[in-house]
Amino acid sequence: MRDNSSQSPFNREQQYAAKRKAVIFAAGGAFRRRGYHNTSMVEIAKSLGLSKAALYYYVKSKVEILYECHVIVYGAMDVCVKSVKGQGDSGLEKLKLLYGEFASLLTRDGLALLADVDSLKGDFQAEVSARRGKIERAVTRLVKMGMADGSIKKADPKVTVFFLMGALNWMNVWYEADGRMSGEVIAAHFVDQMSAGIRA
Repeated sequence: MRDNSSQSPFNREQQYAAKRKAVIFAAGGAFRRRGYHNTSMVEIAKSLGLSKAALYYYVKSKVEILYECHVIVYGAMDVCVKSVKGQGDSGLEKLKLLYGEFASLLTRDGLALLADVDSLKGDFQAEVSARRGKIERAVTRLVKMGMADGSIKKADPKVTVFFLMGALNWMNVWYEADGRMSGEVIAAHFVDQMSAGIRA
């Protein structure tokens, strides 16, 4: 009997979803390297070997790509937050685990913490801001915990979180997957530098 499973609607949906995700990741990489406003849909299509019309089959607009890039990275960071829950004996140890997961994520999966939230409008901006706020609150809880248990030096928690997340954002500018250091080594350096800067 002939196997027609490859032609099933479910399989076509999987293929579409996989291709759409590849488009979003490729565009996110271009936004990271050249900036959102300096990257055109034509350039994105060309980098993927697609026509502009084919690109619009997967995404409706450049702003939709930007929105999806944010959703993907904050969704992945949510998973990191859950993965370290219950681990670590102090606020600093918990924060080191989470920060290491964040740094590994950004060097391993081609994701980028993009700064162009203001380029989003309406519901897109509201959802991305809410997701970012959720991650920042998770980090703030660990910072406050460390300050309370004496493992993190006393300071303004919000400024400390901006310092930590700003360092991750800056990674977008200089990190290259084929650079002289692996993502694992860079993540370890980030954890060491972070903890040295805030340890009590």
